[in-house]
Amino acid sequence: MTSQTVTGATPPAGTPAAAEDARRARYVAHMLALHDRMSLAGLAEQADPLYLTRRPDGLTVLAVPQSRLPERYRLAIYGFRLAQYLRSRFASDRVAFARGLFAEPLGTGHGEEIHVIGMEESAGAILRYVSVIATTDTAPLPVTHPDRAPFPCEVAHGINLFHHVPLDEPVTGHEVWEIKRLMQRPSQRDTSPALRLRLSLELMLGFYTVLSGLSPQPRFLVGDGEEGLAVRRLTRSLQEVTVIEGTRPSLPEDDLLFPAYVERAVVKPFVARVPRGTELDRLVHWLERALDASNPLAGFQQLVGRVGGEIRRVRI
Repeated sequence: MTSQTVTGATPPAGTPAAAEDARRARYVAHMLALHDRMSLAGLAEQADPLYLTRRPDGLTVLAVPQSRLPERYRLAIYGFRLAQYLRSRFASDRVAFARGLFAEPLGTGHGEEIHVIGMEESAGAILRYVSVIATTDTAPLPVTHPDRAPFPCEVAHGINLFHHVPLDEPVTGHEVWEIKRLMQRPSQRDTSPALRLRLSLELMLGFYTVLSGLSPQPRFLVGDGEEGLAVRRLTRSLQEVTVIEGTRPSLPEDDLLFPAYVERAVVKPFVARVPRGTELDRLVHWLERALDASNPLAGFQQLVGRVGGEIRRVRI
């Protein structure tokens, strides 16, 4: 990893800037190697998970709130996140090096966070990961209220998402969560499509089972991403995803995640309606049926067909 992440140019060999690049590259390489060896073994016994399932082949899926995580496990999870974002160039190697980071810093723009993790239990290796974060508001303010604390995606895009998405009835910030950091271990790209698909379904089952148990139950998920990737994936399990067109997201250059809005193609914010009650129970049932199918692809296709997710658009 070089200064191309930010500047787009590599300094001439033998210059102080080139030496600095070399030191930074060594630092990042050592940090990535550290997290490749990091283990979450024992997490299920130490963290009182909201959701836990163990499969006979050693796959474990669990969901743990940040407030229940022992510090060493939080650092391991945040380190995994930083490592994957550095690999994909969505995090700044310059900022990580300058600040001596070995894990993503605690976010200041969100409250409780729930980590949903698919892991190989004996080795403790994270295979796939996603999180959701709650508002920092202590009181449940309406989502259109000017004093409501913005979610991180709203900060990056410079808007209140709910000023642009019509609501049928009042919603408070306590009924909204931001979905973040959907990522996988690089070695997962080399596994069979059937195994990757099964792991995705397992993570989705854990994710929606957790949402069904929260109080108040979430009514919307917000976030941002490339439409052909993160946003499109949501339509596999959610019927209504509204994409907001025309924003110009950015973060300051000294922000660790500044490159996430430089390296990616067009990044769009979204608001997705979360099913509730019997509708959410039905989605969880469909996920269980998809996992029970003898052919994972057929089970997945049936799930997508039943959900019938679609993307709506609002231009600002």
